[in-house]
Amino acid sequence: MQKTSTASQSTRRTIIRRSAAGLAGVAVAGAGLTALSAPATAAPASSWDSLAQCESGGNWSINTGNGYYGGLQFSPSSWSAAGGSGMPHQASKAEQIRVAENLLSMQGWGAWPACSAKLGLYGNGGSAEVTTQSAETSSQTQEAAPKVEKKQSAPKVEKKQAEPKQQAPQQQAPVQEERASAVSPVEQSDETITVQAGDTMYKLAEAHGVDGGWEALYAANADTVSDANLIFVGQTLHLPA
Repeated sequence: MQKTSTASQSTRRTIIRRSAAGLAGVAVAGAGLTALSAPATAAPASSWDSLAQCESGGNWSINTGNGYYGGLQFSPSSWSAAGGSGMPHQASKAEQIRVAENLLSMQGWGAWPACSAKLGLYGNGGSAEVTTQSAETSSQTQEAAPKVEKKQSAPKVEKKQAEPKQQAPQQQAPVQEERASAVSPVEQSDETITVQAGDTMYKLAEAHGVDGGWEALYAANADTVSDANLIFVGQTLHLPA
């Protein structure tokens, strides 16, 4: 029996992902997509600064070699699908935010599930604001960074800078495990889903109550989905058994 899903709103459920992970993939109208127009509404700059602080410690040129790049930790496929060119970490902060706005309009804040849930970011941009105390603290810490460098000793500054950079690889670890799990895929059921515009692995797993979340849904389709960050409209996915 074939089911047609509709994108469900991301919930306040903290899940393991690319970290903030990418999330787990945005459905686009075709593989030939190279550029996108700017979204009608944009998220506040403070939201992107807070998200970058959570994702990469606010380092917009970070490249740790884990497959995700820049302040908002784009995978190359998501970056390209949202209209980016070159490599994310080599682009300016403004360009990274522009591409992130496109990805946000296609996928919502679910593109960064762990950090968006932590910061209280929901929906598809526009009026979305950081609402949690942790976000305010994160933003204040980022703004105060220059003063910290002047007033505190070098070892303390290095320690504070090192902690966020260590967080990004730790948050990416689930995706690396997820890719490794493709070697032993989850058994498929006879039920299928047809991907609609705006769908993601995360949204589909939530909508269909998949045990194990989007990781299990991805593993069940690892033979046909090579990148959990990129699925296509009209693509057929099998639900896990």
